[in-house]
Formats: sequence, structure tokens, C-alpha cells
Amino acid sequence: MITYNHLTVDQIQRIIQSLTLFSFLDVSEIGDFSKQHLHILGYDTGEFLIQEGGSDRALFILLHGFASVVKEGAGIPMAQLEPGDFFGEVAFLTGRTRITNVIVHPPRMTTVSQSKFQLDQALLGEIFKKQKKTAVVLRLDSNILPTLDPSLRIRLKDRVIDQLSIRVEEMVAKVESMIGESPELEVDSELELLIRPSGASPVDLEAARDAIIKHLVEFIDRLNQQLTEAF
Repeated sequence: MITYNHLTVDQIQRIIQSLTLFSFLDVSEIGDFSKQHLHILGYDTGEFLIQEGGSDRALFILLHGFASVVKEGAGIPMAQLEPGDFFGEVAFLTGRTRITNVIVHPPRMTTVSQSKFQLDQALLGEIFKKQKKTAVVLRLDSNILPTLDPSLRIRLKDRVIDQLSIRVEEMVAKVESMIGESPELEVDSELELLIRPSGASPVDLEAARDAIIKHLVEFIDRLNQQLTEAF
């Protein structure tokens, strides 16, 4: 692993502006994601981006290259990651230990039309001035969270909720195809109230997001268990 610490603030802000995860930020807010909490890293094929059981709490976004999500004991990858995908968000927001491995793939043949995200080639060239690696990721340290305005944290958590919801849908479909049963997500009355709080303060709004994330993560844990057993 190598840290690309030669990039300017302007270059890093251009990278942030290119990512869907951060599209809720306006130009003035992008400055809150400073180099103090944000790092651009390069990895070789076979290196771990995340290790199961680890206690680190960073959020990662794959900028270049490919990776696999692998559960210990599973025979095949549980998911494939492409440029633009983010991962590690559960530990980032909740502090829990890592429950899967994420490992860098060898390079793949791809085209712009096939890829959902392409980092600007001039920016990629600037990154690789130091040393070319198979994969490049943006790492956002969790200690940025207390420094953010509550409205920013809420919007970031909304993006994570969207991603977790998509992951649940994909995992439910995979479980159904493998074991012939479609698990259901129980949403109790308390959670329903949290999803649409009336006249809530920023503290209550953020607590609502935290409750939703907790609920989705618990369901993903159950789906992971079913998939591991099926593999």
C-alpha cells in the first residue's frame, strides 16, 4: 500500500466532486472534507483493503481498479466492487468490527461505456506520478464525523442508507435464488415513526438515521449468514 500525499487540495476537491457519494455537497461544503481526514491510497493485486475482524473505521471509495468482497469460509466472492463503489460504511458510522474481507482484483479489460464511474484521466495521471498501482481508493477517516455540521452528517447518512437499502435488495435476491426463499425485512412501528419524524430537531433527525442504519445492518448480518451457509 502507498499513500499518494503529493496531491493538492484542489486536486482532492476535484476527486470529491466527481463521486456520487458526495454529490449532495455544494462547493463551499467540499472544503470540510480536508486532507487531514481524507487520503488517496494505492494497492497492488491481492492486497487487503479491509480485513475481516479488523477494528479500523475508515470509509473507502474505489477510484480505480477492482476488488472482491470475501467472507471467511465462503467459497466464492459475495460481491464485486468497481470504480465508484464505496464500502466500509458500517464500521465508519457504527464502530463495529469488519465482517468481511475486501481484496484487490487483477486488472480487467473494460470500456468507458461499461463502467459506471471513470476518474478523470488527468487526475489519475497526477495520482500515478508517484507510483502506479493496481487499485486506487479514497479513504475517509471516521474522526471526521464529529467535525462536520449536523446537516452534513445527516445527508451523508442518507446516502449510506440508500446504499444499504440497495445492498439489502441485491442480497435478498441472491438468497432467494440460492435457497428458494425470500427473507423479509421487518419494520416495526417505532422505526416507521423514526423514518418520518414530525417537527424533529437535528439531533432527533440524526438519531432516526442511526436507527435505520442499525436496523438495515442487522438484516444484512442475517442475510450474510444465510449466504455463507449457502456457499
